[in-house]
Amino acid sequence: MVDNIVVRSPGKSLPKPLAGLAFVTMWAVAIVLFSIAHLVENPHVGAFVVDTGLVLLCVGFSILFVDWVRTALRVMLFGLIGIVLFLVFDLADIQVFVYMLRIIVPLFALFTPVNRIANGFRIFA
Repeated sequence: MVDNIVVRSPGKSLPKPLAGLAFVTMWAVAIVLFSIAHLVENPHVGAFVVDTGLVLLCVGFSILFVDWVRTALRVMLFGLIGIVLFLVFDLADIQVFVYMLRIIVPLFALFTPVNRIANGFRIFA
């Protein structure tokens, strides 16, 4: 009999103090970005500064609910992708995509604790 279920170790676990430090650091940087955004003279760059703060807030929130280092690196990679997308769409002044990203980025951040809570439930098992 062949067992098709492979249980792979997801790697090293993420220490909770490190997750808390990342949370506090990202939120502090985001608050500073929100505070200095009004000083930027170009409105597109100012919007990018605010949107970068939004991404850092969401990544900082998500990192609290991550258990593994590999998953934390993926969260940071997706945050970097979000910052690049905001850079492109803010500076190109494509408002539809900017507003779509402003909705989707916090939504994905809220999926992290929901996924962690729902991961323990088995519906069809």
